[in-house]
Amino acid sequence: MICPYCRSDKIILKDGEYICTECGTVLGFEVVAPVSKQNMSVIRRRTIFLSLEKENKKTINMKYSDIVKFYINKISTELAIENIREVAWDLFQKLDKRVYQGKNPRVIAASVVYLAAEAMGVQIYKQTIAKIVNISKFTIRDTVSKLRRHVSTTH
Repeated sequence: MICPYCRSDKIILKDGEYICTECGTVLGFEVVAPVSKQNMSVIRRRTIFLSLEKENKKTINMKYSDIVKFYINKISTELAIENIREVAWDLFQKLDKRVYQGKNPRVIAASVVYLAAEAMGVQIYKQTIAKIVNISKFTIRDTVSKLRRHVSTTH
């Protein structure tokens, strides 16, 4: 390609445009072939949407307490401490709903399990619980300090 203004052959392609390096003239744009979309069959598309909708309905319809119970079970199974599941669940049920309203159920479950272990005299590091449910140990620390005001940890 040759520049029609300065007759230079020093043409570069930059940002999708051909530019003469001698005079700076924009000579044109790069032509790119259109990318064809892959068409999905109507049945397959409908199946995917229905499965996503079903999944969303299942997770939306779960009660907050059921989600917390799920995470309490998960944490207590990983820790393998006897009776911690029951003690943690009892502590959670003693809480007023206004105390944990708006909080992440994973955080509440982790904090309640930590308080239960503390009440049972078992030492667990916050980091250990935090890794199980993928949250920060500092989040557990802050939530535990708030929950201590509302729950009697004597078992």
